[in-house]
Amino acid sequence: MSDAEIGYADAMAELESILDDLEDDDLDVDVLASRVERASTLITLCRDRIGAARVQVERVVASLDDAAPVPDAGDDDITLDLDGE
Repeated sequence: MSDAEIGYADAMAELESILDDLEDDDLDVDVLASRVERASTLITLCRDRIGAARVQVERVVASLDDAAPVPDAGDDDITLDLDGE
C-alpha cells in the first residue's frame, strides 16, 4: 500500500507502532534512523489529511449557510399531528 492509499487511522496506528519501537533501548541505530524517517512521512501525511478534512468541512458548512432558510416553526401553515388525531 502506498502512502497515498493509507488511511488516517492506519497511519496513526503505524505511528504508535513506531513510537513503541523507539522506546525500545535495544533498537539498532540504522533501524532507528529509518523508523524516525518513516514517522516523519506519516506525520506529514496525517497533517495533510487533517487539512483536507478541515477544508471539506468548511465547504459543507459554507454551503449550509448559503442554503435557503428553514421555515420558522411559528408559521401558521405548518402543523404537527403528534397525537395521530
